[in-house]
Amino acid sequence: MHGNFKATGLPELLFGRDVFDDLSEQVSLFGTKVLIISDAYMQERPSLLEGISNVLSQASLSYVHFSALSKDTQGSSKDILKKIDVDKFDCVVSIGGGRAMDVGKLVSVDLPHICVPTTAGTGAAMNGVIFGGENVHQVTQAMALLPTLVLADPTFINDMERDDFAARALGVFTILLEAYVSPKSSVLSDALVWSGLEAFARGFVLGLDGNEAARDDVFYASLMAGAGSGQAGFGLAHRLACVIEQRSDLSYAKASATLSAEICDLQIQLLSDGFPDHPAMDKYSLVGELLAGRPFDACEESYASLIGTLRRWVARLELPKLGLTETELSAVCQDVITHWDTEVLPIRLHEDDLLDSLLRRTD
Repeated sequence: MHGNFKATGLPELLFGRDVFDDLSEQVSLFGTKVLIISDAYMQERPSLLEGISNVLSQASLSYVHFSALSKDTQGSSKDILKKIDVDKFDCVVSIGGGRAMDVGKLVSVDLPHICVPTTAGTGAAMNGVIFGGENVHQVTQAMALLPTLVLADPTFINDMERDDFAARALGVFTILLEAYVSPKSSVLSDALVWSGLEAFARGFVLGLDGNEAARDDVFYASLMAGAGSGQAGFGLAHRLACVIEQRSDLSYAKASATLSAEICDLQIQLLSDGFPDHPAMDKYSLVGELLAGRPFDACEESYASLIGTLRRWVARLELPKLGLTETELSAVCQDVITHWDTEVLPIRLHEDDLLDSLLRRTD
């Protein structure tokens, strides 16, 4: 028998190679005037906008394009809304990573919103959650922000560089793991997240070498990370990465990936010491077995395997260190602890415990 839980909605999802080719057809269902919001991904690939322009023109669709490059999601959306009359558009199309998706959510509150994720990241297209603003912990979740449609085409990550793929994929794993062990998790969120974890386990190692089918799996995993965390919430590594991105040169993906092993280890240790019967403990064990591809006789063996695997990946992939001083990291810890969310985070941490884990990822 399943316990009580609350579920939020999910957008319509079209997944598969070349589904991006259906963009003009999907846009036409809502009208002829399109507002396109992109981020650094399209800025680095001007030919993509040119191609989209040609496709839309052939379908007698007109568009206006804005780039959302600032780390301040709320600020970017306000700047766009100051420059346009959004009521003159029939739909919003967001193309890029999480920043483009989130800005699009805020701009399109009263309009259909089509998301085209181009990176295997946070899966922002799959939920109605916004991170950003003056306080990076500011979280808005509302059905009004849920995208209408997601065109999820794994082809976009075919040419992703190995280092970029590695960081983003490990970030995806971290979001999935933290949603899985969240006290807010449910039978529904667990089903979404577990399918993502299985896809990650199949695709990560082979995807590093560019195997397309494997990268498809990781791309799918990123969508389930967004769907699952939209139901169960975002965990500690995600919150730390959000703050660190604002205060350093590291991207969110690199910050999340480089912390993956140490934050997982910290939470397992503290739960083992204080709450050994916590439901999260069995879940950590299951994930350890999944990554190892075999069962273990004792949960402690599974925990050790999980942490060992993550640490080997972090080391072998030469993920960057945090690049912040102890004083700066202490401020990061204080920020996260001040905004602690007991509904999502399985155990409350003290600053000293958290700081020690972060210092292990510094020079």
